[in-house]
Amino acid sequence: MSDSIEFTPLATSDPLDNEANDEPITTARKPRPSTLDSFAAQIDRLADSTIGYLGPVLLLTAFVLLSITIFCFFTVYLPFHYSWTEGTGFFGNWAYILHLSWSLYLVWGIIANYYYAVRTPPGGILDGVSSTGDAMFQDVLQEIETYTEFPPTCKRCHLPKPERTHHCSVCKRCVLKYDHHCPWIHNCVGHFNHRFFLMFLTYLSIACVYFVIMGAGPFLFAADTESEKEWPYLMDRAVVAFSEVLAVAIGVAVGGMAVWHWYLALSAQTTLEQYNNAYIKKICKKRGETFTNMYSFGIAGNFMDIFNIGPRGHYPWYTALLPLPIPPIGNGKRFERSGRGYVLDFGQEDEDMV
Repeated sequence: MSDSIEFTPLATSDPLDNEANDEPITTARKPRPSTLDSFAAQIDRLADSTIGYLGPVLLLTAFVLLSITIFCFFTVYLPFHYSWTEGTGFFGNWAYILHLSWSLYLVWGIIANYYYAVRTPPGGILDGVSSTGDAMFQDVLQEIETYTEFPPTCKRCHLPKPERTHHCSVCKRCVLKYDHHCPWIHNCVGHFNHRFFLMFLTYLSIACVYFVIMGAGPFLFAADTESEKEWPYLMDRAVVAFSEVLAVAIGVAVGGMAVWHWYLALSAQTTLEQYNNAYIKKICKKRGETFTNMYSFGIAGNFMDIFNIGPRGHYPWYTALLPLPIPPIGNGKRFERSGRGYVLDFGQEDEDMV
């Protein structure tokens, strides 16, 4: 990365952004080695390749672990607490029906959102443009809303780079509204699958809490190997105990990620942008200025934008948290802005981010 990266105030609907009084905000970071033959570059390439190869393995691992815990819940945890009582009808079995319905809904939310996050392309620069020739390049230029004379170009893709777009070194392409590359979904989290990734984390976190609470009794029963009571379930005691411990571990890890990504979503930031914005805030504070995220419309507005509801959305409010394949607002190459603000533009010096 170069010695000085400029933070340029971008023009928005606020005419004050066009004032020439603001000096560019710069960093003072040390340059990284530019040669691809350096040791650091070799390590980076090895890490990227490893993450890429691990993707299918982690997908299979996630499928196996989810299958074990789901089977454990419906064959051990739920029967341990509730079962269908013949002759009592619906009202006599309301607790069983309630827990069965809720658990099935959680399973649907987890599997559907995970599938959508894995299978939905995050979005690329060439989406929806001509396939070959100069027309392709011109189409990209026409789709990019820019306030500079020359739009930034990715030094790896050699294509114009829309705002909020960054290059992924694992996928080896630029991703629209790039957040990060997630090996657990073997995909990047970007503009078109961000909703599904966020909801997968949310459903899985809620399910882990519910699973741990429902599994406390069966876990203690399974751990009490000296009990004279016969183990009446198909699944082995050790697997049941393992499922409970696994749910606790996943609940803590994924729950923390879910809280973090909800914070980012409700503040209209990606993971990469959050680090950049934190740096800009420090610079603005030294100058006596107040940093404003130009993409943020407030918590309520950002929530509606995530789920494509509200004044700028295209779907009814009740679809917000449902595990449905609903696309995001816009094409990921242009974003509506709330007012003046700063944005970090790497331009030609954009580094591969994972």
